[in-house]
Amino acid sequence: MSFSAAAEKFRLLTRGRRFYMALAGVVLLALLLRAGVSAQLYNTGAVQRPNVVTDMATYQRLAAEVRAGKWPEVFDYQPFYYTVFLPLVTWLSPAGRPWPVVLAQVILGSAAVWLTGLGAARVFGRRAGIMAALLLALSRFHIFYTPYLLLEVLQSFWMALIFFCTLTAWNRNRRRDWCLLALFCACSTLTRGNALLFVPGLLALLVWRNWRQWGRMAALCGLFLLLFYLPQLPYSWRNYQATGRWCGPSVAQDKVLALGNTPEAPAGGLEYPRSYHYWCGLSAAADATQRVSVSRQVWRWLRSDPLTYLELKFRTLLLFWDRQEIPNNVDITTAQKHSWLLRSPLLINYSLLGSLGLAGMLLCLRRLNIRHSCLLYAILAYCLGTVAFYMLARFRIGCLPLLCIAAGGGIRLFWAGRQAGEEEYRQRLHLRLLLVLAAVFMVNSAYGLYHRYCEPALQRSLRPGGLALDFPQERVIYDHGPLSVGGRIFLQLGEESLVVEKIFAIPEDWQAELAGQPAVVWLQIYAPEGMQPGLRLTHAGQEYYSEAVCLDRLESWCRFRIPSLQVASGEVRVIFHLRRYGHDSLVAFDTSRRYQRTWFHEPTGEKTDSGMELFAELAVPRAQPAP
Repeated sequence: MSFSAAAEKFRLLTRGRRFYMALAGVVLLALLLRAGVSAQLYNTGAVQRPNVVTDMATYQRLAAEVRAGKWPEVFDYQPFYYTVFLPLVTWLSPAGRPWPVVLAQVILGSAAVWLTGLGAARVFGRRAGIMAALLLALSRFHIFYTPYLLLEVLQSFWMALIFFCTLTAWNRNRRRDWCLLALFCACSTLTRGNALLFVPGLLALLVWRNWRQWGRMAALCGLFLLLFYLPQLPYSWRNYQATGRWCGPSVAQDKVLALGNTPEAPAGGLEYPRSYHYWCGLSAAADATQRVSVSRQVWRWLRSDPLTYLELKFRTLLLFWDRQEIPNNVDITTAQKHSWLLRSPLLINYSLLGSLGLAGMLLCLRRLNIRHSCLLYAILAYCLGTVAFYMLARFRIGCLPLLCIAAGGGIRLFWAGRQAGEEEYRQRLHLRLLLVLAAVFMVNSAYGLYHRYCEPALQRSLRPGGLALDFPQERVIYDHGPLSVGGRIFLQLGEESLVVEKIFAIPEDWQAELAGQPAVVWLQIYAPEGMQPGLRLTHAGQEYYSEAVCLDRLESWCRFRIPSLQVASGEVRVIFHLRRYGHDSLVAFDTSRRYQRTWFHEPTGEKTDSGMELFAELAVPRAQPAP
């Protein structure tokens, strides 16, 4: 069968009522897949007994308290999921079993597939609608998150519903459509705050649609904002009563912002470095005169070192589109051991879905209209709302319906225009192919190549001395990058000693003050807490032995205490003597930082550049004033 014949059959399949029958078949497939995977994962610990440190356990506990009439003093998380959705759903199981939540999220995930198909059909046509729905139905990660007590599937439903209602409001321009859209946006914002960025675009759309009716336009804008903020008001008021300041429906804005916007913050993953705790402490100071919000601290950093901040956000942007999945709370590799359906090669990974979605966005730019503009704005607003904070795999789930709509449209647009002349069509096809290849590169290679070849050089240029952090309690200097999503590798130690020289570059205005002060050198290894690794460090001709392993920032570290720090030529040099200390004797290095300040000492006495940096930190406590 030729391509033209297959396309004609597909077109006939989507005519009239047959479109809805075909879409219903796709939704049924989505329902069966989600129900099957949920059944296979239902008895796993992450579904039945979430770890107490996870968001799942927190949602479970808070929802149980709300059902019992014990409302939290403040709403730390965005509250819709655990104050409305979970309490309403879990009443079906007084014993607290998770099956009502799983069932509800199976239905919501399938409903998102239905809405995705309808939304894509309105923007690109019915064939694109079927393809978009099929892509979301087969999305491996959208299926994976279905059985867990996480808000990702609910947020994906809100995204699909908001986009469909946006198209409806634009077409019909009825007051009730704009009112419903405002309420859905409010619920989505109460589920995850990045939906707040949809509001400016929706207001602009409303103004444009009613430009010639000024009275109606003003009334609809006022009504839209009223209905958007009204559902948030009870939560915001309770937070105001508890904190004494207006902080919206969640008091966690500063914490969430600090996770991805401090000088130590990673582009992806969840870390709690020293600067996170310091910035959050300043934002929550009891004395209002000493209080500095995290947003203000971010602005200060941006003004003082704009290129470093923008480089961090650029890496986060690359990670948003990159194919790698950054696990948090749950890990798909663990879940696949319990579900053969989740391992099926028929399911679609983000590498393909993201490539098609981004290609569809690029193709939309060549044929821009109001519907294409709405789709592009929605995806970019969601992306910006994520990049502004920090990146985890599950944060992309809410955007998958929008990406599937773009992907279905991209497939449709790629082959469009066959009725034109053969030569003209071939030229168009070549340009479209270039756009598709650019999207494939962005999703599958851009971050990896940047991380390997560009990031080390940029960090050397932007931070030639590494990180030098000035806290009230101590000063900290180190060269390595993030602990999670970065270039960290572990080297296995053997029986023979591995001699590693580490150089710390001391800022010029610190050198005189740090000389002669007691200091602590931190070294990241892999060992259980409390273990005595017996590692040795040499500094200024003196030997020091490691203390017991401690946990800090969720990682294992051994510490060496130096009573008097020697600073020579603006540097502090220490030599580690590392050898096997247990079954898994591992020490951490960072391949994404290359300052040439980590050297291996060979048995012959020669020194060789390691080509990476040791995960070592120099901390100098500040002298405490006499009482």
